[in-house]
Amino acid sequence: EIFKPVCFVFLLNATPSTGSTWFYFYTNQLGFASDFLGTINVVGAVCSLGGVLLFGNFLANTPFRPILIWSTIIATAFGLSQLALVFGWNRAYGIPDEVFCLGESAILSVLGWINTMPILVLASRLCPQGMEATMYAMIMSVNNLGGVIGAELGALLTWQMGITEKSLDNFWILVLVCNLSTVLPLLFIGWIPEDGKDIGAEMDIHNEAGGEKIESKAI
Repeated sequence: EIFKPVCFVFLLNATPSTGSTWFYFYTNQLGFASDFLGTINVVGAVCSLGGVLLFGNFLANTPFRPILIWSTIIATAFGLSQLALVFGWNRAYGIPDEVFCLGESAILSVLGWINTMPILVLASRLCPQGMEATMYAMIMSVNNLGGVIGAELGALLTWQMGITEKSLDNFWILVLVCNLSTVLPLLFIGWIPEDGKDIGAEMDIHNEAGGEKIESKAI
């Protein structure tokens, strides 16, 4: 019962990402200074804390599947709004690039942590008694490995599309592909326990029951 949820955790993070290509777009295309890029990161970090608090106060008792499904879909929808920034549609509606980037960073950071928190809770519930630290470390390693694979896939797509710091003509395609691919792991949402049950504890109960049966037979 542990294998499939761990595979889902891996797939959720293994989708391609745009990576550092945004840095070149921000600086070369939009002309953002380094101090404003720092401001975007600060806003994202603060709003990440908001996402954690939102999950803890309102969603902690909600089953994992609905949270993962809706947070992924909503995050993908807002991620696709990045195309508006790439094509400059926001300026046509009177929204400055700076305001758009700050708002986008805030929203995506909140949604990102609402999506991440169920994974952290699930990882803790998958751990059988007596090997909690080892199992949790392994699950987080798989999670991080997925992130590395996703970054490498994004880099491969960037190279295949001929995107460089001086050539960003195909950047919108990369943004589109990376955002749409985010929903693909939801095809395997059935691998996540439906009610957020403590699988590790259930395994311990089954093992103890099995041990008692063996002892009774031996007696």
